[in-house]
Amino acid sequence: MKVRLPIDSILAVLWSILLVPPPAMKAQENEIEGFDRPFVFCYLSWEGKVATEKGVAVIRGVDNQGGAGINGKWDIAANAEMTPVLRIKIGPANQASAIVLLLGDSEQRQGRWTFPLPQQATSEFIEIFPKEGASFSEPNAVGDDGGKPDLENLRQVQLIGDWSGAKEVDVEVDAVLMQSPSEEVLNARAAKKARLLAEANQKKQQQESLKARFGKRSQTSPTVQHISMVANDVMAIEIQAGTLIPAEFSKYEPIAGDQKRETKNEQGEIKKVELLRDDQIVGWLIGPDRGWLTTYEQIAGDPLLDFVADKPETYRIKCGDDAESTPTLKPISVGRKSHVNAWAQGPSTVGVRHTLYLRLPKPLTEGKTYRVKFGTLNTRRSEIAFEFRSNKIRSEAVHAHQIGYRPDDPAKQAFLSCWLGTGGVLRLPESMRFSLVDEASGRIVFEGRSERHFPADQPELMARDANFNGTDVARCDFSRFSEPGRYRVVVDGVGCSFPFEIGDHVWQTAFLTQMRGLYHQRSGVELGPPYTDFRKPRDMHPADGYPVTQSKYRSVESGGESFASIVDGDTGEPRAGGWGGYHDAGDWNPRRVTHMKTTMATLEIFELFPDYFAALELNIPKTEGLPDILTEAMFEFQCFERLQQSNGGVGFGIESKGDPLVGEVSWLNGFSSYILAPDYASSWYYSAVAARLARLLKPYNAKRANVIRDSAIRAFQFAEQDYARDKTAGHTAKRDNTWQATDSRNLAALELYRLTGEPDYHDVFLKDSALTDQVPDLFVWGKHVQREQAFIYANLPDGLGEPERKQKAVEAIEVVAQRALQYAEGNAFNVTTCDRGKPQFIGHYTVPDAADLTRAHFLTGDPRYLAGAVRSTQFQSGCNPNNLVYMTGLSTNPVKNVFKLDARRTGQAVPAGLVPYGNIDFQKWHDNGVIWPITWVIGKATVPDAYAWPTHQAYWDLGGWPMLEEYTVDRWAPNVLVWGYLAAREKEMQQ
Repeated sequence: MKVRLPIDSILAVLWSILLVPPPAMKAQENEIEGFDRPFVFCYLSWEGKVATEKGVAVIRGVDNQGGAGINGKWDIAANAEMTPVLRIKIGPANQASAIVLLLGDSEQRQGRWTFPLPQQATSEFIEIFPKEGASFSEPNAVGDDGGKPDLENLRQVQLIGDWSGAKEVDVEVDAVLMQSPSEEVLNARAAKKARLLAEANQKKQQQESLKARFGKRSQTSPTVQHISMVANDVMAIEIQAGTLIPAEFSKYEPIAGDQKRETKNEQGEIKKVELLRDDQIVGWLIGPDRGWLTTYEQIAGDPLLDFVADKPETYRIKCGDDAESTPTLKPISVGRKSHVNAWAQGPSTVGVRHTLYLRLPKPLTEGKTYRVKFGTLNTRRSEIAFEFRSNKIRSEAVHAHQIGYRPDDPAKQAFLSCWLGTGGVLRLPESMRFSLVDEASGRIVFEGRSERHFPADQPELMARDANFNGTDVARCDFSRFSEPGRYRVVVDGVGCSFPFEIGDHVWQTAFLTQMRGLYHQRSGVELGPPYTDFRKPRDMHPADGYPVTQSKYRSVESGGESFASIVDGDTGEPRAGGWGGYHDAGDWNPRRVTHMKTTMATLEIFELFPDYFAALELNIPKTEGLPDILTEAMFEFQCFERLQQSNGGVGFGIESKGDPLVGEVSWLNGFSSYILAPDYASSWYYSAVAARLARLLKPYNAKRANVIRDSAIRAFQFAEQDYARDKTAGHTAKRDNTWQATDSRNLAALELYRLTGEPDYHDVFLKDSALTDQVPDLFVWGKHVQREQAFIYANLPDGLGEPERKQKAVEAIEVVAQRALQYAEGNAFNVTTCDRGKPQFIGHYTVPDAADLTRAHFLTGDPRYLAGAVRSTQFQSGCNPNNLVYMTGLSTNPVKNVFKLDARRTGQAVPAGLVPYGNIDFQKWHDNGVIWPITWVIGKATVPDAYAWPTHQAYWDLGGWPMLEEYTVDRWAPNVLVWGYLAAREKEMQQ
């Protein structure tokens, strides 16, 4: 069988160590490895903790998500039918259920043998054999390439955990042995053979049953949605099986016979109430007295008979008419990607988009019409005509920047790639002809040659070194072209991209859409026409009787929200001002002070280009005398201004005691909310926002600006006293978040210095500033991250700040900008960040971490930084293997099902402007909180195995996967900074 563990890509890298294997150690007869030498490598949880001691591999004090290996030369081909045996001792702390032996050959093929472990500790070494008595010739599993290792040319032995949850391992392994099969082993092999035969018969019966049920074509049969090419001899056929029927939201009208089924948590509290009607679950009852009904979603349509789809003989392709004399093309092979794209919440059934890749015996001819026949495959239509015109037929393989470009953007690129699922790598030639075609007229306006710049076996230099594409990638550069219009990228013999625009307002459109996202996250107010088609009643407002009370809990005590501590600290004191701000994410709480990172980004970009942004219309309720962009900033700020206490202190925000109850919407939220107690970290950050806002608001409303100015000063004074008290008590030195708090202090002091001109604030700023170092490094995670502060300092007006330190700030910003450019060059799609170790999740792919580049360009005018900033937006804007724009409501092919409960539970389309967390490197991040939808929802329907999907393709647009599809509004700040800059930059700054 073929499996993929979450460590497979790590194992591939480890094979680079094999180039010069050490000489084989002298071993006892029938012994493969006696562990008389140290491990060459250990990785993940075993790194630095697992070792060999006196001829024994000691694996203790680690979990089962790691491994260790030894290199050498082994030839066991003569013993292929023998069984591997581990001589092992089980320690008292062991919780692991199995250990895996991995043997790899010189061509990186690998076999795996799983050894079940006794449940009890053993006082002596015992010998255990692998599951089902597996022989060397028939391992329990093989590696990702599907090939068994060459037993004559083995080069590596590994012991690895079985990855079945983070379970403690406590074992000692004395040796890996070869033994002739005992009677017990032979019986186990016979049992396996019988099991496989029974499974084959059962599978055949199941397939016959599925054929009988779904094999006849009907209106519910899967639909062929698109036929295209990904190479001139590889046809791609997209078939949709199952579509989503949305939820309906209404007042609950009881019917005789209705039943209510309650589910409670461990504390006996009601978690959900389901309505049963005629013994069928209708949906969830929510709200006061369970008076509202949200129906279950459903999937309509038949499944695809994938076992028929996988057979090359299913398909026939004829050119022109159907005459007997017309040659028939018969596919050589079929690759498949089955991608779940609909998830019915409630029943957890799924719809699937299957993409079939037919490798043909010869290339198709441009301009010819072909008849694609589907044989016994249960598609709604038995055949479809396909006219092969590269300039007309969109290809999955051609990735274009769907936001588009300004005519004077110095970098314009598209990309070419396609991972064929079970078909593997699509090899690309070194160069291919491409062109830009005017969408309306078909006129060719630009021609060039692609460059294969990232082959499938080239590692990308990101948080870890690995190839995250699973296939070759080529780029098509048309930076010299600047004629406004609407275009497609056409690759000869392949196809064309989604359309995109080159025009003056493309970045403004993107920026405005992001601002719509902020509006759609507003809490405590009604949303609806004329400002949006998305409807939400006023929610979580104390004036409506919703309970909001003060808690004594301070977030600095644990670094964030602690649900139990917040509730335990409830004083019962009502807080009438506890409303507003932005819903945190797809649900509604917390509303936290750090959400104002996006507010700070809005104010920064407004300050750089005040005339441009003051003129923008955001389609939001107006504030008399204020530009819309300041009105939006004020809406968020005022939430925390209302929370400020008389002593000046501001808490982390507003929180509930946990995530929403199942089926709920924000305006029928069943949990009370609590306002966290003031603390120094939150107060410093609030002070920074207030100081910047007061300064920028003053030309429009001096009186209101002075009130906010006073609020900023009082918050800073409180924070200084609060911090001093905790520091004296010894608390701050023990808190992991103290460095982030002092970064906020640094920011607040600088903003107050900019606001007031008082030198005392400058002195406080210098206490924690990286700019006091001889060679400042603005990004040292765990110590300080002060990129924003350096930019503020560099832009201080004459008379404020020290000229030499301003120059040092500019130079420091250029250093992190150059790091960002270097990072971008190390991956196929120019994903950008200055942080080489930045985890590949939670927005890494969906927002451009490139404010260092726009800031460096603003300060220096160097066109390299502007070009890098434009390239940083590529992946998020459609230049990715899924051809997705990672923002709802933007461009031609945006994500549609971002996790937003108020939309999902009411059957509404997700509103515009929401950006999901996006792709995750599942090889690195695979705990249950991340991957549970794979386990419980999409796993069985996904082909290849979900863990085998390359990271850059591994995104599912479903609306129910929090770590993939949710968001938090502060993560959108890079869009505001980078898109805003690209939209508003002055023409005289362009090269």
